[in-house]
Amino acid sequence: MLTELVYCSVATRPMSVEDLDELLEKCRAKNARLNVTGILLHSSRTREFMQLLEGEQEHIDELMQTIQMDERHTSVDVMYQHEIKSRSFEAWSMAFRPMDDVAPELLKGYTTFNANSLPPALLDGRTSRARSIMTTLSKDL
Repeated sequence: MLTELVYCSVATRPMSVEDLDELLEKCRAKNARLNVTGILLHSSRTREFMQLLEGEQEHIDELMQTIQMDERHTSVDVMYQHEIKSRSFEAWSMAFRPMDDVAPELLKGYTTFNANSLPPALLDGRTSRARSIMTTLSKDL
């Protein structure tokens, strides 16, 4: 079963460009082996990650176990997980976009997606807002 999952997390420490390059190199190699595709967003200002993963359910579950145990992440929050018919990011083992250089109008209404930092009233609708941001930011990759 082909699955799409979006999660967000907070880095336990600031991530340098070198840290992110190393992370992406390892993620891309592992994702290619598992036939997993997707996109990773990172904000150095808030230290947040948001990632969309696409692949077979068992591989997505395996990756999420690794992510949840990774000491670089805290507050890992799975925003949604759904069965999908086709991939949105099939050309990317892991596309990447730093959120700090994104035009503010593309992130209109964005504050954070982590459930630990959002009031309950704002938790509804995270799925559609997160999906919209992911697809918008991937258009010019």
